[in-house]
Amino acid sequence: MPTTSPIPLPLEGIKVVELSHLIAGPYCCQMLADEGAQVTKVEPPDGELSRHREPIRYVGDREVSAYFASLNRDKQSIALDLKNPQGSAILSSLLETADVFVTNMRVQALERLGLHPRALQQRFPRLVIVSISGFGMENSGKYADRAGLAMVAEAMAGATGLTRDHSGNPVWCGFALGDIMGAVSAHAAILLALRNQERHGVGKLIDIGLVECMLPMVSVALSRVQFEEAAASSFAGSNGFHGVPYGAFSASDGYVNIGCNRDDFWRRLCVAMGSPELGTDERYATYRERSIRQQEVHAITEAFTRAHTRAEITAKLIAADVPVAGILDMAEVICDEYLVKRGALCEVDDGVGGTLTLPVNPAWLDETSRHRRVPLLGEHRDLILGNELKFTAEDIARLDQSGAFGPYRA
Repeated sequence: MPTTSPIPLPLEGIKVVELSHLIAGPYCCQMLADEGAQVTKVEPPDGELSRHREPIRYVGDREVSAYFASLNRDKQSIALDLKNPQGSAILSSLLETADVFVTNMRVQALERLGLHPRALQQRFPRLVIVSISGFGMENSGKYADRAGLAMVAEAMAGATGLTRDHSGNPVWCGFALGDIMGAVSAHAAILLALRNQERHGVGKLIDIGLVECMLPMVSVALSRVQFEEAAASSFAGSNGFHGVPYGAFSASDGYVNIGCNRDDFWRRLCVAMGSPELGTDERYATYRERSIRQQEVHAITEAFTRAHTRAEITAKLIAADVPVAGILDMAEVICDEYLVKRGALCEVDDGVGGTLTLPVNPAWLDETSRHRRVPLLGEHRDLILGNELKFTAEDIARLDQSGAFGPYRA
């Protein structure tokens, strides 16, 4: 019988050059690598910032950071000193044959290196150029050179103001939501730009600011505040529009999330809690009344949850058809039965002899058993220079002596 060749990954043949660090740029490019693109990660001689973030796993003279490993699998690494003319020339040569260039360095730093995105657009009109920054490159006014962490973007977009404890105090979400939203937005923009590149032979300069990437997360709240009645209604508590009770509640062995965003969910919750009469009590029967009395509703709900384990609460509320989930810690996430069955986690070779369990790319749930691996610093230098730029061993040795890859070590 004839054999069926496996379908290639969707981005096979696409060449991406990445000059980025920390989260937004690296995660965007990891998604592209997962989808088949050849991603060349250009790092400074000492490695990008996240290579040095604890915790670090050491095996002999090799090391890998958990931070770096979570965002950089299946890339090729080359270390270049971009302040060195030869190192800078190598990057330029790589860009000549690349399809996409992704960076989340500040524009001012790029300009000092002769890599301002506008200048690159003039030199490489076919190239898709992606600049990810806190506040964007164009029309950012006084924000242009400010440091732009994810949590800054989350605050400026109003998301932190919506993430509140039961007393109504804003709480940072606890992870780099702004960076991931920026990465996902950049990923989508790249796919659209590649379509035009393929059809029309043109590139695009994509200017991504983390703040505007966070705005879709608060679309409902933005819309509601523009309706006079909603704007005039101010409820003290964990939220003013999702529902009440809604959020995290203490269990006897941890915490659970409960979401009653409909009045019928509240009535079902009251039955599950053994107090069905509260479901029709005029003080709590409607969302508006519960919103006004959030503290009372939370106290009622938590009196129930504190008396039961997460598993007991989950079982009771699932039986009542009320949205609920136990709040898992990271160790529990890794071995969660549902996530494992869904194929939402994959095993990644850490590059130093161990493995890590990490999320798959949700945009492309690749069902193949590909070997995924984290690159060591500069590991693919000779491969990249030989295959992409046709340099000989002698050429590479001369570049090494010139300092193109950092201080020369004889």
